[in-house]
Amino acid sequence: MLLRFVLTFICLWGLSGFAEGQQHYRIVSYNVENLFDIQDDPDTRDEDFTPFGRLHWNQEKYTDKLLKLAEVVKAVGEGEFPVFIGLCEVENRRVLEDLTQKTGLTEGGYGIVHRDSPDARGIDVAFLYRKALFRVIDEEFLPIPFSPEEEVFTRDILYVSGILEQDTLHFMVCHFPSMSGGEAGSEWKRKRAAAVVKEKVGELQSKNPEAAIVIMGDLNGKADRPAQTVVLDTKDSGTEHIQSGHLYNTGYYLLNQGYGSYKYKGTWQTIDHIIVSGALLNGNHVLQTDPKLQVFNPRFLLEEDKTYYGFKPFRTYLGPRYHGGYSDHLPIYLDLKRK
Repeated sequence: MLLRFVLTFICLWGLSGFAEGQQHYRIVSYNVENLFDIQDDPDTRDEDFTPFGRLHWNQEKYTDKLLKLAEVVKAVGEGEFPVFIGLCEVENRRVLEDLTQKTGLTEGGYGIVHRDSPDARGIDVAFLYRKALFRVIDEEFLPIPFSPEEEVFTRDILYVSGILEQDTLHFMVCHFPSMSGGEAGSEWKRKRAAAVVKEKVGELQSKNPEAAIVIMGDLNGKADRPAQTVVLDTKDSGTEHIQSGHLYNTGYYLLNQGYGSYKYKGTWQTIDHIIVSGALLNGNHVLQTDPKLQVFNPRFLLEEDKTYYGFKPFRTYLGPRYHGGYSDHLPIYLDLKRK
């Protein structure tokens, strides 16, 4: 029996060491499609998402939405709660507290970084993190400078820095202005937002050229659009010579691949992105990321596309009609691993 105990201990110790060597920290980015509470906020255009509004949004639908989103987060973690989550299209702090404290996500022990933004409809970005693993040391909300005459009221860029064990990480969560009015005609708005991100990246890299930076969110444009390739100067993460001071789009490989995070008029595309600094790819930082993000697309997040064939995201609303799904976007994720 003593021999059996010793052998068991050795096996368990070996497995533990193997698991530790494979330790990863999952980063998830998810546009959750209008996560509103049911109260009317007099300062925003949220009237549709009330019990007597156009969409007849009520407590039952709201609760179902929260439970569905919690289900997605747990599923994308593949047995573990993701460590970092960037969210787009959340109304306020209350919905974030309900999501993290009144669903199965309670066990994840998530902290919240959020502030109400100037968005006219009241939708914001937010950052969730596991408090047991990550300690926030700075947070900042970077407004996108539009003049009153331009009448553009959009989401701030959310910046968070913190310590993962002993290592500093910088995150930016973005939801760039929409393509309303046409993609080409509205690109100037996204360029303006990208310029704010680029300025912050320059500030961080001037202090530390090997800064570990992660930019994520719904950028409302594919990886080869000017806001990203010209203003942010992002490059394909699949290139051979990765430089610490450059930014790399880990979803660049999805261009024209026939699947992605969003489907528009029968065509899959990826407008949700995770962009990282080269130091997280070239071995210069103790933490490294995969060069390619993953789209989380299990069958339960999809439904048959009866108009264009194939499948599409199972969304909450189809126009004004309640559809009972999850979101019109699919989550994307990327893992941080220790060298």
